[in-house]
This record gives sequence, C-alpha cells and structure tokens, in this order.
Amino acid sequence: MIRDVMEHAGQTTWPIIALLIMLAAFTAILLWTFSGKKNRFEHDSRLPLDDDDHEVTHNNSARG
Repeated sequence: MIRDVMEHAGQTTWPIIALLIMLAAFTAILLWTFSGKKNRFEHDSRLPLDDDDHEVTHNNSARG
C-alpha cells in the first residue's frame, strides 16, 4: 500500500536511495564491530566498574 502511494506521488527514488545508504552504513558498522581484535573494547567495557583507578575530588566550597 505504501509503495502504491509513493509510486503515484512520484517519490520512489529517494526513499530507496535512503534505505540503501542506511543498509550500507548498518552493514559497515556490524562488520567493523565483529571484525578485528577482541580486546578492542576491553577497556571500555570496564569503565563503569572501574572506581579504584580514578580518585574523584569534589570541591564543596560555599559561595556567598
């Protein structure tokens, strides 16, 4: 039904081009993610749990 509406409106080329670009980008990201070294994301995967390495200091000075 959507295809018929698009054909009668004369807008079939741009949605197909947009879909192909999105599909190519998605495929490229998938290939980049699953190819290469497994330890590429090792450091990033530990960041939320890594509190010991970085000491956070807060400045609790009162202004006024």
